[in-house]
Amino acid sequence: MNKIIKGNKKNSRAFSSVLSTIIIIISTILIMTAVYMSTTFRNKGIKDIVYHLKSGMGGTSPDVVLSVLGACIIPFTIMLAVLLLPMFLLKRKKNYSAKKVGRIKMFYSVGIMCIASTMFYNLLGGADYVKAVFQESPIIEENYVDPKNVKMNFPEKKQNLILIYAESIENSILNKNIGGGWDYSIMPELEQIALENTNFSNTDKIGGFHQVEGTTWSIAGITASTSGIPLKGFVNNEYKSENFLDGAYSLGDVLRDEGYNLRVMMGSKAEFGGKEQFFKNHGNYDIFDFHHAVDNGYMREEDKVWWGYEDSKLFEWSKEEATKLASEEKPFNLVIETVNTHYTDGWLEEGGEEKFDTRYENVHAQSSKQINEFVEWVKQQDFYENTTIVIMGDHLGMQDKFYSDNIDENYDRTVYNAIINPRTETKNNKNRKFTTFDMYPTILASLGVEIEGEQLGLGINMFSGKDTLVEKYGYDYFNEELMKNSTFYNDYILGEDAKDGVTLKK
Repeated sequence: MNKIIKGNKKNSRAFSSVLSTIIIIISTILIMTAVYMSTTFRNKGIKDIVYHLKSGMGGTSPDVVLSVLGACIIPFTIMLAVLLLPMFLLKRKKNYSAKKVGRIKMFYSVGIMCIASTMFYNLLGGADYVKAVFQESPIIEENYVDPKNVKMNFPEKKQNLILIYAESIENSILNKNIGGGWDYSIMPELEQIALENTNFSNTDKIGGFHQVEGTTWSIAGITASTSGIPLKGFVNNEYKSENFLDGAYSLGDVLRDEGYNLRVMMGSKAEFGGKEQFFKNHGNYDIFDFHHAVDNGYMREEDKVWWGYEDSKLFEWSKEEATKLASEEKPFNLVIETVNTHYTDGWLEEGGEEKFDTRYENVHAQSSKQINEFVEWVKQQDFYENTTIVIMGDHLGMQDKFYSDNIDENYDRTVYNAIINPRTETKNNKNRKFTTFDMYPTILASLGVEIEGEQLGLGINMFSGKDTLVEKYGYDYFNEELMKNSTFYNDYILGEDAKDGVTLKK
């Protein structure tokens, strides 16, 4: 019996020791995650982590994963060793009983966990997550205009649309003499495109739109700019399923109903972040992604680079797809999503010029050339006369230190936009305050579409000159309210009622 009791005590002490060690390891992971994300990404937090965990990380570039691990492994190891050291030193206290050592270890590990949890909560916007779950705001319900109920008049000859999402392209990377934040020109081609065509700006120079809550990563920016709504519902989302935002009526839905052929090109795997579900559920786009390229003999799986295939191939194959679409009798919408300028440091293709000090600058320079070359190719095609090209960043760049090291701390970072060959003219494109949402009706208006009331979702047609919601409410208030929960959004855009086709007319 004594042996059994002693054995149980020994097992109990061993379990306590292992548990304390596991708690310290988890605490270290929380601390490293909080420190890395808060110092590396702009306004990224718990909500973003929850979204990507729920929507899936399939298709993430191994280079990005290795980059993050490479940046964290050494500080993680050092921190873990430092936090485990007091527990190791306790074992050497000969005047302490095993029971006392076990208790001290447990108190110590739990204390570290409390500190780690507090850091994680504070550094990654725990308060914002609480707002997203528990605090209610009527901002969406009071201002949302359901596109299903808006009359839209297309011109008799419908305009083709080529929509280029330039990954992470923002205006700070432009020369400060024309509205950017850099001391020199890295992307002269995109600068010239913005100067020579329609650019909606927050200043009297080249500028752009601001991010707000729920628009700050790729699929969120794409959704906001084509649906006029943020990505919310971090607790009960359906973003992994075919029901992705069933209550929304997006650009793809509008164009499909108007007889357009729809295709989306991307150099990554479409399942990443829910892009496949979005484009299928809203317009039923034909998707040309990494899987399509491999399955149809464009490349071999073992030739995969970066997120899938590089932008030079993206634009080469986009030319082929645009030519095919133009040969058909229907108008078309070709969406192109670039990937070379993705965090971290981007992908500089073989032969890319290295004239700047950093790889990320050189990647941006190469991307600018590639986009411009594609635009110039389109201009030489017979279908260009009836085609509008919209170029826009999907969100601000996420590699914050890259920007903070090069631009003035007071520079107002905005997302790039330029509209080439629009069917609508504007005199209200400068010194405006607007967000990603406003691009939805603006894109349609650029095709010559007349929009009753000039609003779709939370977005205002910028060609109209009508005040946007951030001009009406102010950026800080509008953004703060968007952080909060919206029962209307959950019920009529995201939730079960949306699946049944229930909407509220505003």
